[in-house]
Amino acid sequence: MILNHEEIKEHKIIEDYNENNFSDGSYNLTISHVIDMDNQVSDGFNLNPQGMVYVVFKEKIKVPKNVIGFAHVKTSLTRQGIMATNIGIIDTNYEGYISTLLINFGKTPNYFGKGQSALRITFSNIKEPKSKMPLKSNNIDNEAYISKLKLNIARLDERFLNLNAIEEEVNKNVTSNVFAKLTKYVIVFTIAGALTSIILGMKSCTDKKNDTYISNYEAQLKTVTETNNLLLQKLEKMEYKLDAFKDSLHKVNKNKDKK
Repeated sequence: MILNHEEIKEHKIIEDYNENNFSDGSYNLTISHVIDMDNQVSDGFNLNPQGMVYVVFKEKIKVPKNVIGFAHVKTSLTRQGIMATNIGIIDTNYEGYISTLLINFGKTPNYFGKGQSALRITFSNIKEPKSKMPLKSNNIDNEAYISKLKLNIARLDERFLNLNAIEEEVNKNVTSNVFAKLTKYVIVFTIAGALTSIILGMKSCTDKKNDTYISNYEAQLKTVTETNNLLLQKLEKMEYKLDAFKDSLHKVNKNKDKK
């Protein structure tokens, strides 16, 4: 059975709570700090579309042995395109702070700052088990908790939602690779041209030794020509794949705009 606000207070589950944040069977946690993707801690942050930010809540939670908690993103935020990632169960005997990573799937910026609510928690009774499972304690002060979250932020990449930026980066890399390949082709063609000039020059000579040299250079020229043909075939395949990849990205962007 879900605990009502009186039972939550009676169990002393929420430390330093705000009376106005209670409803009959839940509590709205209050933001104390935000940590952006540059690892900057502040009192507020304007979360742009496709952006991510960690929000840390000021209330400390202490869950009794016969109670289990549940964290939920507020419905009002989901209607604005805001998703909270690390939500779910708050284990029995948990003691510490709560935070969540917010992602803006909407089309407009959304400000999150100190004193706002972004997460709702509920608590239910649970029958105490005979054998207890080990639980990692998170009973640390607020400063140490924020330091842990900053390490998590360093592992994240907010570009995963930005298809336009990804397309630009891919195009840049592919263009660079194609240019490098073409440079190699030019060098090969130049060598082939030089060999041809040498052969023609040597054919004008009457010295018999030149016949041997000419045969050798002609063999090398044939090898170079065959290599050029293979490289050109590979280049055509690369360009075909690049065009197909660009078409795919454009289709994804169009579908995204329609949504």
